[in-house]
Amino acid sequence: MSNRNRKLPGIDRRTLLMGMGATALGGVVGCARWGVPTQVSSALAAVGPQPELAQPPEEVSRDGLLRVQMEAKYGRYDLAGRPVMLRSFDGGPLGRTLRVQAGDQLRLSLHNRLPYDPLEALCTAVPEIGDNTPRGFNVTNMHVHGLHVSPDSPADNVLLLIRHDERQHYVYDIPEDQPPGTYFYHAHFHGSVALQVASGMAGALIVEGKVDRIPEIRAAREQVIVFQTQRFDDDGVCEDYRVLAQPGPVYVNGQLRPLIRMQPGEVQRWRLVNASHQLNMELALGDHQFTALCYDGNPLYETKRVDQVPMVPGNRADLLVKAGKPGRYPLVVGKDADGRDLIAADIEVQGEVREMPLFSGRLPGREMLKDIDEKDVTFGRRLEFGLAGNISGNKYTINGLPFSCEDPWLIPLGAVEEWEVYNHTAESHPFHIHVNPFQMLSGGNVPPGTWLDTVNLAPFQRIRFRTRFENYTGTFVFHCHNLTHEDLGMMQAVRVVPPGSLA
Repeated sequence: MSNRNRKLPGIDRRTLLMGMGATALGGVVGCARWGVPTQVSSALAAVGPQPELAQPPEEVSRDGLLRVQMEAKYGRYDLAGRPVMLRSFDGGPLGRTLRVQAGDQLRLSLHNRLPYDPLEALCTAVPEIGDNTPRGFNVTNMHVHGLHVSPDSPADNVLLLIRHDERQHYVYDIPEDQPPGTYFYHAHFHGSVALQVASGMAGALIVEGKVDRIPEIRAAREQVIVFQTQRFDDDGVCEDYRVLAQPGPVYVNGQLRPLIRMQPGEVQRWRLVNASHQLNMELALGDHQFTALCYDGNPLYETKRVDQVPMVPGNRADLLVKAGKPGRYPLVVGKDADGRDLIAADIEVQGEVREMPLFSGRLPGREMLKDIDEKDVTFGRRLEFGLAGNISGNKYTINGLPFSCEDPWLIPLGAVEEWEVYNHTAESHPFHIHVNPFQMLSGGNVPPGTWLDTVNLAPFQRIRFRTRFENYTGTFVFHCHNLTHEDLGMMQAVRVVPPGSLA
């Protein structure tokens, strides 16, 4: 029977979440023997009231290959002076940065050392819960967000699950024309995505290419800046989706309001990642301007000076920042619940003047990003993001239905499509699609022509874009990147099939 036709059981949502939280908490207590945090967490832990920004540990490819071993586990560490015990990659607040070149191969082995979880499959509903209710807190998988790679195993298959003490060996063949820029990776098991990402299961992934060889950009000091929203209760744990809705601070590389030091006249390259589970951000640096290089890893046609940088969950941005007069300047990322500036970090400009050239002009590395003309479009779709409710709680929907593994959209390889997406709710829904980026036509608070893989879908608004389904067959998804909404059903599977197979 299709999950779309199965009536969800009558179960109180609060009782359900509290029950799952108690089960998961038992696993937390049982894993205390895993002990103190690793070097990853100690390198990123906040020291003092305002630490200097620390860079995540980094793994770099050699001779076209990067081999990485990771563990999904619980880690005890101090998060900005607060003892917590949260799900993580390798026991710290943020995963290692992975740095590769376009054309490289990334081999990533992920070992699930989280406690035992009874869930056996993503696409077999738990009768008492359903497919679109938080579950499977201690199973996991991996998504390389923004990379144009195969959606099938052993690559970016987010429909599998890695159970307790299992290992998954991922192999990602990164195309030679992969746009050079900033990407990231994060846990992506439907049912626990929001909880695991809000615990810190994410890290930056950098693809280097032609942009990085521009002399003025190569000379700039690089700062990897990952914004996160770890959420936890009074006991320092995260076992209940109600915790995810609580307001709280923005952490940067696992630190609370760190200090970014610059010299007057210095140019730095900032690689920004919004790895929060649901925070829409708008970055501003007072009177200072940013020079934008890439959005979502995709180089712009040419550099652009901007005062503000909107970033919804899942967005990335590569910026050049040139320091001005000595002083301290807050990096504002939005407003808090009381309407005050939400400050993620402070920039301190001091020391000797170091006058560096600020690059401007055409940007290379756009071979994959060929403009999509109207005459190229082979099919059009209208999508509606909505909200439905019943006795088991709210479910977020696409075209009136919550996610099911049983009805992927079939799209032929080589199709070029134009999508119009409507938001029929009073909430923001960051739209994200796996594997293939898209070129904006309208909406999303971004200029037409911009290439992205994640864009804001504001309340009661719509977006239009075009995209190519090229190079890879297989099944992947698009969804709302407010990850709580995704776990509650706002996701749809797409299966790209060989040309002619739909005839």
